[in-house]
Amino acid sequence: MINKFKSIKYILLSLLVITAVSCSRVGSDAKKAAKLTNKSIEKTNQMKLKNAEKLYNKSQKIQQKYETHKKRDKFYKVYQEHRDKGKAIPRPEVE
Repeated sequence: MINKFKSIKYILLSLLVITAVSCSRVGSDAKKAAKLTNKSIEKTNQMKLKNAEKLYNKSQKIQQKYETHKKRDKFYKVYQEHRDKGKAIPRPEVE
């Protein structure tokens, strides 16, 4: 009986660790994809189009992994935050 509880304890602990690792993976993938997108835009502005295309394709490959993933919304939330980091947000004019 005690061995059964120990087994259940280890299974639950393993599931907790796997869940924690997968959550951090989504965030790091989103940050990487956003960084690649931003670099692609930068290279496009510099007219280095072949390099920009390579960076864009790498970003798209990461994003495609999450198109049907259950953590899709989390991925895109983090992606958008990091992609837009440092950009000026237009404010409506006050009259």
